[in-house]
Amino acid sequence: MAFNPNQLLNNPASLLAFRGQAAARPPEPQAPVPPPPYDKALYRDAYSRLGLLSIANVADLGCGCGNFTGVMADKNQRREVYLGVDMSHDNIRIARAAYPGWNFIYGDFNDPAVRREYERYEAYLLLNVLDVIEDDLGFLDTVPQGKPVLFSMPRAGREGSVRHFGDTFSLRERYSSQLNIRSVGRFKAGDDVLSMVVGVRW
Repeated sequence: MAFNPNQLLNNPASLLAFRGQAAARPPEPQAPVPPPPYDKALYRDAYSRLGLLSIANVADLGCGCGNFTGVMADKNQRREVYLGVDMSHDNIRIARAAYPGWNFIYGDFNDPAVRREYERYEAYLLLNVLDVIEDDLGFLDTVPQGKPVLFSMPRAGREGSVRHFGDTFSLRERYSSQLNIRSVGRFKAGDDVLSMVVGVRW
């Protein structure tokens, strides 16, 4: 029997049923959201500093949308040497879509289950993280002892930061109780100047 479109117009019950069927259709799949544009220079700098430590693998705490992963991929690193952790569902979703097969997990760094995952790694990357954590010293106390830590810290106040250090002395003074600081480098991106700190947990 041929479909008559006028039948829908003349029969309100049919029209309601048709609307219900349309509403029940699954939504069209959305294209993955690409990571926002970023300057790879900071992440290349961090990669080179980690390389000087001769580490086998790294946990990227506060990985965001996977910016450091992009550098790892460019360097043809094996996926199993990297773990990205972030407290934003959206960031993890974007990172997984941009870098399929790489290891990303969502969760709070202080969650015991999350900690068990990242404690297995040999080094920790904390780019643009410690300056926004209120209890930065308390967090560093949870990092396993004897493992390298690389973090960035702004030299001037910026949006979202709760601390910054205009000089190396005050930075070393704050973190020397938790870290054996091996080096404090400098990275400049536009108007933003960062201290790049490499240390090992006491």
